[in-house]
Amino acid sequence: MRRISLIIAAVSALVFGSCNNGKQVKLPVTRTFECDVLVVGGGPAGIGAAVCAARHGANTILAERGGCLGGMATAGLVAPFMSSTTPDGQTMLIRGFYEELVNRMEAQGGAIHPLKAQIGSFSAYRDKGHHGLTTFDYECLKRTTEEMCKEAGVELLYNALFVRCDKHRGRITAAYFATKAGIWKIVANTYIDCTGDGDVACSAGAPYVYGDGEGDIQATSLFFVVRNVDWKAMDAHDAACRKAGDYEGQFYMREILAAREAGEFPMWRQKIALFQNLDGTATVNMAQSDGVDGLDPKQVSDALTEGREQAAIVVKFLRKYVKGCENCELASTAEQLGVRETRRIVGEYTVTTEDAKNSVRYEDPVFCCANHMDIHRKGYVEYVARNTNDPYWFPYRALLPKKVDNLLCAGRCAAAERPVMAAIRVIPPCFAMGQAAGTAAALALKAGVRPKDLNPTALVTTLREDGVYLPE
Repeated sequence: MRRISLIIAAVSALVFGSCNNGKQVKLPVTRTFECDVLVVGGGPAGIGAAVCAARHGANTILAERGGCLGGMATAGLVAPFMSSTTPDGQTMLIRGFYEELVNRMEAQGGAIHPLKAQIGSFSAYRDKGHHGLTTFDYECLKRTTEEMCKEAGVELLYNALFVRCDKHRGRITAAYFATKAGIWKIVANTYIDCTGDGDVACSAGAPYVYGDGEGDIQATSLFFVVRNVDWKAMDAHDAACRKAGDYEGQFYMREILAAREAGEFPMWRQKIALFQNLDGTATVNMAQSDGVDGLDPKQVSDALTEGREQAAIVVKFLRKYVKGCENCELASTAEQLGVRETRRIVGEYTVTTEDAKNSVRYEDPVFCCANHMDIHRKGYVEYVARNTNDPYWFPYRALLPKKVDNLLCAGRCAAAERPVMAAIRVIPPCFAMGQAAGTAAALALKAGVRPKDLNPTALVTTLREDGVYLPE
């Protein structure tokens, strides 16, 4: 028995290394990769970054913690893509890689182009901020983005969870990932953080802001899908309420209040929100949790459990109160929690709320948009008004974190004040940020300079050539 114990101890030491009273575990690196550009995170920002970096000549690896591309758009069941147009839905603002993706999906019957979108069941019957949506098919998105990666030469690594990076003299020298086959190490010249949470930036020592900077954090949501919805009945109810000017009736606000008082609707959501999908199912955004730290796996686990409990309650409510949903059934719940905010880097420039309010122009614009600024608080959504109807802009410098030379950050962890990020964290702007980051990384490598030293004129010119809408 003593000999067996000694063998187990020896194997443990070999595998795990030394321990500090059980508080530290060391694991061996089982495989090493090298590339020009490493993109961490395969959501919309990561897809855009990886494909565009590879298209511009960079040997690119895209490491994703899950088993498919799309992030919140697939694993999170977030649909449709929110607006990529002017508020009236007439002019497409976010083009480039995003429009190419939408066009490819539309050609397969897997998307409705935003310029063809109409207010109605596909917009959950909402007008404000819901023009120019892109309804899409989840599986078509997974397949099409993988095809685009393959065509560009991107190497995909699924089921690879980023755990930490090494840094020396202001540069990241390696990134480490937990996999089924042990710890994998990836060495790159340039790194792009598309984790949403700024995981790479944080590990590299880049400064950041969490939530509102004082501990408050936006609510999280768990999206789910229901089937057997009678859309003709839903349409008829909406038309009748619009004709009568009955806004509360249109979204069943009185029924929600009555159900809440009867203990049948314990959530704080005030309106129904069902978005019709291409296959006739409905994506539902009505399950929400407050005060969840998206960086704490235990809190996220509890919120996922709570979200699924809420989904079952919402389905019962829909069946009882909502015309057209009498026979609806829960089809699926998201495997990934919808986290609206955690970390935002402190960038070489941070986009301010006043910038967005007043459509401030920059010398290094990488995209423009018109998404509304909405902060999801407990019990209500706070909207931040703008002073102009013109699009607002996002500069390249806001993708560049301070204190780390060979890192770019795209998506929800980029540098913008809270109200601005509340707008541009949605999917089309994340694709745009990814395209800018990937293109910049490749151009900087070609020029032999740090991303921070890249000539912004060269980047803007290239983005325009690649279809990005950047009017003079």
